[in-house]
Amino acid sequence: KELADAGVPVLCTVHQPSSEIFAMFDDVIVLHEGAVAFHGQVKQLAPYFARWERCPANFNPADHVMFLLQKQESEGSTMLSDIKAAWLASDMCQEIQQRIGRHRAEPGRSAALLGSKMGVGSHLGVCMQMSVLLRRECRGCLRNRGILSARFGMALALSVTYAWLFAGSARDGDDPRIAGNCADNNFDPSGCSTAFQAQYGTLVSLSIAAMMGAAQPVLLTFPVERPIFLREFAAKQYHVLPYFLSKTLVELPIVLVSQAILLVFAYFSTGMQGKFIEHVMVAFTLGVASSSLMLVIGCAVATAQTAIQLAPLALIPQMLFSGLFLPVSKIPASLRWVRYLCPLRYAINLAGVVEFAYIKERTDECERLQSLSYCSSRHPGDYLRKALLESNGIDFDGWEVDALVLVSLFFAFRLVAVFLLWRRGRYMF
Repeated sequence: KELADAGVPVLCTVHQPSSEIFAMFDDVIVLHEGAVAFHGQVKQLAPYFARWERCPANFNPADHVMFLLQKQESEGSTMLSDIKAAWLASDMCQEIQQRIGRHRAEPGRSAALLGSKMGVGSHLGVCMQMSVLLRRECRGCLRNRGILSARFGMALALSVTYAWLFAGSARDGDDPRIAGNCADNNFDPSGCSTAFQAQYGTLVSLSIAAMMGAAQPVLLTFPVERPIFLREFAAKQYHVLPYFLSKTLVELPIVLVSQAILLVFAYFSTGMQGKFIEHVMVAFTLGVASSSLMLVIGCAVATAQTAIQLAPLALIPQMLFSGLFLPVSKIPASLRWVRYLCPLRYAINLAGVVEFAYIKERTDECERLQSLSYCSSRHPGDYLRKALLESNGIDFDGWEVDALVLVSLFFAFRLVAVFLLWRRGRYMF
């Protein structure tokens, strides 16, 4: 009732409703063997059927009409035919038919309803299907404000947690006031390595949070929405590609805002050195690529429960190959190929390039003026961290490849999901 009062059309089927429940309805349709016996406002029901039998006082009109129809059917009376014929000739029926005719005559009305007949929607243009589905996705997103607020709230809570937990971790290595770190005037190899691991660990932890924050909502919601798509696709109301494009266009700004919220507090509290907007874009690209991977799982399995059970198979290997637990150079050669399918790996590479760009700038500037041996002795902390970055597979000169592969994984996973969903919808019915 609250949805109906908010302007949302609600249609439900009831059998022997109580007086309290029946009074909550605005309109009612009475059917008998597939034929309409009445369609109008609830308050008109008892007066309309009074011509055949008056509803007793303080009696539920729904029960009265049901008993009347059942009694006439059991007695074999011709009153049932009279009731149905009287409805077809009534002013209310004529008014409803006129309203239906006016709606059907409106330009684009059939497109807005995705086709009133079986198969009409599939003959619409892709752009029209996209327009209708996009509006529906936007309305659904705005109606589920609780879910959207929870998603942004989770990102904000994680941002505050990371800001508190990793406070100063990205700038302590270059702080000259801290003894035994990477600063030129008090360099210590052990302290510098520890400071690097703290700074690099901050990047990896934030990247994992960005991946999980974007992947989990898709994994939880899409398998639930999939049966709706399969029914509508079987009815030829639209094609798979417009459906996926509309969901993607609605999802992209949500992921972007979520990743910006995730980084806003952590960035300044940890003292990250890279540009904020570049870190946000890396996290955004990682988020959409990870959600695409979850879409593949959601389209490949039969139930939401199965998708949730298979989620660790897609997420845990990405963390194992991220370089946080084991340097990439230490990973067995027979397993290194797995990292090429992990969006997290490429995102960490890009985040490392963004975060440690100031080190490359300092070393390149020094090498333009001095020899490599002089620069190594002048900036030992910078060269140690460059070596540690290389051991983790981060190449400053290859960031374009990482960015291209990360974007390609986003499109590749989406296309695989489109194919799997199309195949499931085609052979489901």
